[in-house]
Amino acid sequence: MKQISLFLFCLLAIGLRGQYLDLELVNAKGQALAGVVAIDYLGKEYGPSNAKGSLRIPETAGSVVQLFKEGYYIKLLELDWTEMASRKVKVEMQSNAMELAEVEVQARAISFTDTLRVQDFDFQNDMLLVLGYDYLVMAQADLKALWSLRNRADYTSIERDPRGNLFLLSEDSASQVILRSDQLYFYPAVSRTQYGQYIEPLVAQIGKALIVRNNQMESMPLPISEMRAGTQGKSMSFPPFHNQGVQLFIYREGQEPEEFFFSVDTPAVMAAHQAFMHAYSIAAGIEKVYDMYGVWQHEKLFDLDVAQKMYQRGHAKYYPTPMFKVEEEYWLFDRYNDQLVVFDAQGHQKEALPFKIDDDYIAPLIIQDYQQKKLYALQKERGMVYLYSFEGKKLGGAQKVALFARETKVYDGKLYYIDEYNFMHLRESGISGIELAVRLF
Repeated sequence: MKQISLFLFCLLAIGLRGQYLDLELVNAKGQALAGVVAIDYLGKEYGPSNAKGSLRIPETAGSVVQLFKEGYYIKLLELDWTEMASRKVKVEMQSNAMELAEVEVQARAISFTDTLRVQDFDFQNDMLLVLGYDYLVMAQADLKALWSLRNRADYTSIERDPRGNLFLLSEDSASQVILRSDQLYFYPAVSRTQYGQYIEPLVAQIGKALIVRNNQMESMPLPISEMRAGTQGKSMSFPPFHNQGVQLFIYREGQEPEEFFFSVDTPAVMAAHQAFMHAYSIAAGIEKVYDMYGVWQHEKLFDLDVAQKMYQRGHAKYYPTPMFKVEEEYWLFDRYNDQLVVFDAQGHQKEALPFKIDDDYIAPLIIQDYQQKKLYALQKERGMVYLYSFEGKKLGGAQKVALFARETKVYDGKLYYIDEYNFMHLRESGISGIELAVRLF
């Protein structure tokens, strides 16, 4: 009896131990790779692999893990526990170094590490600030890293105001930073509410004057009671909507602010007004039937909800209205009326030219090389991002950036962008030149 109990205990211990998979990580030459980390779909890490390239994965990791190592492409490994369990599997990692014969340059990886992902980047004083998910990195324009700092405040983006100031934004705060040589200076942080009230509305700077956008919200509540018996707590009022246009004010020192520019998306306003009147008709009908017969038409609440959503949709779009200094002029791209409005150095409108901005444009629509003072437009077609240069006040030729590229910027005639895998790229020989495939992290 004791032998049977011992046998059952051993079986139970084996069952509790669970299955596992031993990975043997190698490079293209079959050499063992140390330092490879596996991450499952819940974000749990396993490893790193030892000097022999060995890495053990338990069955609790699930059916898929991602393998990471600096200088190698991320590898997605599917695990079949019915066939692979408790076996050693050799996995080859592919190096991301690329040799381009055209320019005889060997692509290189930066010598410091991050979690392999880049969120955002921007330039100031000929320095590059890179925001990773775990680190802030100060680098030169050629991607040569100077130092790194842990992203302890969980910053998610870098924003630039028209005066050239950089702000690191987290979920609840904003910190202005200054890049000086090999130093990064932080101003005291402010709340996102303060940032949204005083910094985000800035559109442009003309001399000492500031152009500020009116970001106030408007509302159009139904002129009938919001709550009645039988509604089960459902409100028939309409939430606030954006004013579906842009109103710019110019602030000059010692003077009262004055309206600088005003534009309205008339078709969207008309569509929203029609949806509002339709919703009002439904709501008024519900109220009338209740007053006459004491019957609440619950089935009509669905129609009212649909009409309310149509109304909100017409006013929910927030279109950016970028404005840039080009030589001695200021160009404003009015997306509401598809035109390019040109102002002189004093802020007086000179001309308005047709410039259609359709759905192929992607945020931020227009970008500027702040070093060479040139403008470019960004468009996306079937996932491919294109960069258009300006010839005068019209778009010139286009060139491909990359599939699903994001955070595309031009600095001193060089193209920088983040690809779909969150790697950073630089086309060092110029926008129309050969890409060196230099990857950060």
